[in-house]
Formats: sequence, C-alpha cells, structure tokens
Amino acid sequence: MKFKELESRVATLSLGTENNYRVEHYAGQTVIVNSFALYQINENTVGSFREANDVVIIPERDRLALQKLAYKYSRTPLDERRDEPKFRVRMMPNLPNQNSSLYYVNYSLKNSEIDVGPDVDMSEDPLFRSKCHFTKKEYVSIQREFPEWLPKFDKDDPHFEIVEEDK
Repeated sequence: MKFKELESRVATLSLGTENNYRVEHYAGQTVIVNSFALYQINENTVGSFREANDVVIIPERDRLALQKLAYKYSRTPLDERRDEPKFRVRMMPNLPNQNSSLYYVNYSLKNSEIDVGPDVDMSEDPLFRSKCHFTKKEYVSIQREFPEWLPKFDKDDPHFEIVEEDK
C-alpha cells in the first residue's frame, strides 16, 4: 500500500463522523492520529506497528478499520510505500518573443499514440484519457513503443522535468 493510499483511506473513514483521523510522519514513523496517536507504523521495519492503549475510546468499527489499514501498510515493503516521483518530457523549447507554451509529450491512453502539446494531464478525464505526467516505469514502457521519437530516460537530461507533488 502506498502512503497516499493510506492517507486517502484514513481520511475517507473520517467522512460523516465526528472523528478526524489523519496520517502524519514523525520520528521515523507513520502515525495514524485522531487527537492522539492511535497506530504507529515503523518506517524501517516491515510488519511492525503499535496500537496505542487509548485506542479503545474510538468506535470499535473505526478501530478495526484503522487496525486493518495499519497492518496492511506495515506489511508493504519499504521501497513500495512511497509514490514514485512523476515527471513530464519537454520536447519543444519556449521560443523567445513568442506567447507560446512549452510543449510536452502527451500519451493517449485511448489510442496508445503520442503527440506533443501543452502540459494538460487528463488521465482522469474519460473523454480525453491522455497523460503527460509519467512515472519512470510508465515512460520507459512508452519509450519502448516509440524509440525513434522519444529520448531514453535520463534524470539529468533537461527534457525530463519533475512535476511538483501536492505535498
């Protein structure tokens, strides 16, 4: 389970209740908290989490759901817990004295085709189903389909720009 999935599922559990569960990091641990720490998951060990004694004051349904999430996250291998950084691939420069956008590789999820256009990641839009923000694994797969058009991944190549995450 990825960290963002844990965050999302814990936040979803809070919806419609007076409890405000959230996930935080401190002291090498991922912690599921309410007004106090409920579950502590060690970030250096697989399969290890600790339940606080005070957890009994939250509803049993929530306690069981949070316990399952903490267990599942704790069983995830350490290198699979964090989301891979995403990047975009710039293919055309921003020309001086022109009101042009930068142009990036776009991949159509519908047609499995590539084109170049502005940075508009529409992977969640069912009408367009295209993306221009990729993980390394996604890009390498696409680059293998179009080796004559797309450069090989190189984190030091200025074509590859990291997309800033929300956090």
